[in-house]
Amino acid sequence: MRKMSVLVLNQNYEPLNICDGRRAIRLIFKNKAEVIDSDQSHIHSEKLNLPTPSIIRLYKLIRRRKLKVSFNRRNILRRDKFTCQYCGNKPPAGELTLDHITPRSKGGGDSWENVVAACKRCNNVKADQSPSQAGMRLLKKPGDPSRYPPMLLSWKIPEHRQNWRIYFFMD
Repeated sequence: MRKMSVLVLNQNYEPLNICDGRRAIRLIFKNKAEVIDSDQSHIHSEKLNLPTPSIIRLYKLIRRRKLKVSFNRRNILRRDKFTCQYCGNKPPAGELTLDHITPRSKGGGDSWENVVAACKRCNNVKADQSPSQAGMRLLKKPGDPSRYPPMLLSWKIPEHRQNWRIYFFMD
C-alpha cells in the first residue's frame, strides 16, 4: 500500500489527528471509525475492494487535553502566516526575522504575546523601540496559538487534500 495520509475526526467532527492509511483501515475494520470521504483509488485484496479513505470519523468521542504548541521560530512564522506583522509583506521565510514588540533591553521576554514575524527592513526601522515609539503599528495582536487546536493540524494539510479544509474552517 502506498503512503497515504488520512484525516481522523472525533465523533463531533473536530479534527483529531492525521494518520497513515494502514491505521485508518484498522480503525474501520475494528468498527471504531467510519469513512466520511474517500479517494478515487481503491485498496484491493483477494476478497474485497475498498475505496481509499481520505477522512474517517471515530464512533466514540475522544476527550483530549489542550495541545501545547512549541515556542520556536517556525511556529511563530506559521502563526503569523509568514507575513511581516508591521508592513504586511510576505518575503521568503529566510528573509523574515523575529521581533520583540517590547525589546528585551526594555524588559520584554520571549513569549507568544511579545514576539512577531517582521521583515528585515521593518525590524531595522523599529530597532530597540516599542512600535509606538517607532511610529509603527501591528497588523494584529499576537497570541498563543495553543488556544486553537485545529490550527495546529491545519499546518499539515497536504496540497492534494483540499477536501480537508472544511473541517479546519478554512473554506
